[in-house]
Amino acid sequence: MLFGIENERLERRFPSPREWSWVSRWLYRSTRGDELPQANGSGLIDWAKTGQDYRQLLERLEDTQLDGKGLRPLLGVDGDIYMVGIGKSGFDISVKSEPWRRGYYAAVMGAARAAEHLDTWVRDKTRNIAFPSDVVTGPSNPYPKPVPYGAKTAPLEENCEPAFEPPEYYYMKIITTHGFSSRQRLDAVLAYADWLEFKGLPASAKDMYDWGLDIANGALPLGINDVVDTNTGIINPQATYVTPNILLATTALARHHAQNQNLSTALPIYLSILRAQRNLAHLPSKSVKSASPDSFDVEDSVLSLVVSIARSFLIGPSYPDPPVSGDFPATRSPITICEEAATMAHIGEILFAFPTTPSSILSHSTSPSTSIKKATSAHSSGLAWTRDSVALAEQTLHSLSSSVQGQSSTSARSSTFPKTSLRSQNLSYEMNTARQRCTECLLSSMQNWKLMVAQLRQQEAAKRGARRSHGRAPQGWFWSGGSVDIDERGRWEREADILEVKSKEVSRLVKEEGWVIGEGVTVRGRGRDWVSGVT
Repeated sequence: MLFGIENERLERRFPSPREWSWVSRWLYRSTRGDELPQANGSGLIDWAKTGQDYRQLLERLEDTQLDGKGLRPLLGVDGDIYMVGIGKSGFDISVKSEPWRRGYYAAVMGAARAAEHLDTWVRDKTRNIAFPSDVVTGPSNPYPKPVPYGAKTAPLEENCEPAFEPPEYYYMKIITTHGFSSRQRLDAVLAYADWLEFKGLPASAKDMYDWGLDIANGALPLGINDVVDTNTGIINPQATYVTPNILLATTALARHHAQNQNLSTALPIYLSILRAQRNLAHLPSKSVKSASPDSFDVEDSVLSLVVSIARSFLIGPSYPDPPVSGDFPATRSPITICEEAATMAHIGEILFAFPTTPSSILSHSTSPSTSIKKATSAHSSGLAWTRDSVALAEQTLHSLSSSVQGQSSTSARSSTFPKTSLRSQNLSYEMNTARQRCTECLLSSMQNWKLMVAQLRQQEAAKRGARRSHGRAPQGWFWSGGSVDIDERGRWEREADILEVKSKEVSRLVKEEGWVIGEGVTVRGRGRDWVSGVT
C-alpha cells in the first residue's frame, strides 16, 4: 500500500511517458526521486546508486526488444558508430513520440549528472562498491585518505575499475542523436561546456560554446542567416528574428569569455544581447475570463473537485505539454525582462573590473541610468549598471507578485478551500520561472553592489588616511587614481548605509518569494559528499 502511494506521489512530481513499460516508468520516477537530498534520510545523494539506476533505465529504453522498439542506428547503417575517445554515438529516435523522446532525454541528462559526480570514482570489482579514488590503497596512491566512520574498508588498486562512464559519453549521445529538439541539444552542449570549464579546459569549452551557437543559428529558417556573427558571437543590431536559443547561446559564450578574463570580448557580446532583449516584440496580452464571485456555485465547485481527484487517482496525471523549442522569435515577457536585468548585472561586473573603460564601448552603452552618461570611470559605470539591474529586477518582481496576489484573491473568493492551496494551482510555469529568475538576479545584483561599494569604501578610507598623514588634501581626481576631493568625503560610507536599508527591503521581498523558489532551485555544483553504493 505504502509502495503504491509513494509511486503515485513520485509520478505526479516526475511524470513518465505512458508508452514506457511499467518497470521503466518505475525506474525513471524512483531515480529522479533519489536525486532529492532528503530521499534516503541522510541529506546526501547516493550518486553511485542513482547512476546505476539511470544506466539500467537507458539499457531498457535502448533495447529494441523492450522499450526501444523502432530505434535505428544513426545514419541508418547496421551496427553502432563509435567516436574516438568518447564511445558509441546516439540513435535515430525520430520515429518515437515526443513524450518518449523527452523522457529519454531526461534519462540521459540524469546519467550525465551522475557521471559528473562520479568522476574519478572507482568500483571495487570484488565487492561491487564505489569509492572515491583518493581512498584507494595502491602504488599510485601511497597516502590514501581514510574512509569515513561506518563505511566499507578501502579497496585495493588492483581490484578497481572506473565506476561510471565519463560525462562526455552521455552529453555526446544527446548531441549526436537524431530526433531531439534544437533546445535539447543546445542544453546538452552548454552543460558539457560547463563541465569542461569545471575541469579546467577552457579551450575545449570554447569549442562547445561555438558548437552551441551553430546549433542555435542552424535552427533558423532558410534565408535568415544574419542574426548573429558566429565568429564573434555579437548579435546583429538590425536582426529581427532573435530566438531564445540565440540569446541563450550568446549569453553562455559571453559568460565564458568573462570567466576567462577576456573582458574586451565579452562586453560587446553582452551589449548586443541587451540591445536585442530591449528590441523584442511585446507579447500580446490575453484576457482571462473568470467566474463572477456572486454567481459562483460552491456546491458545484466542491463536487467538481471531488470528481477531479477521483479521476486523477484512477487515470493518473496527464503528461506535461512539450516545452518551447526556442526556434521562433523571442517576445518581451516577464522572463526576458528578468534576463535583461541579469545581462545588465553582467555588464556592470565587467565595467567595474576594467582597469580603464574603453570610450568606444561606453559610447554604445544603453543603460537607463542617467549617471552612466556622466561617468568617466570604469567603477562608476559598473556601479550604475548594477544599480539599474537591481531596480529592474525588483520592479519586475513586485509586478509579478502583485499579479499573482490578484489571481489568488480572486480564486479564494470563488472557493471554499484556503488561499494557500490555490495559490500554486493558479500560477503558470512561466510565472514561476520569471519570479525565480528575477529573485536570483536580484540577489546576485545586490551582492555585486555590496562588493563594489565595499571596495570603493576601502579605497576612500585609504585616501582619507593618506590625506590626514600629509596634513593637507592633495589635488587630483578621485577616479583617475588621485586623492578624493573634499566634497567626496564619506560618499561611499553614506551609500553603504543606504545599501544596508535597501538590503533589508530586498530580504523581505525575497522572503515573501521563498515559497516560489522551493527545493528545486539549487546552484549547479559537484560536491564530494560521501555515499558509498552499489554500481
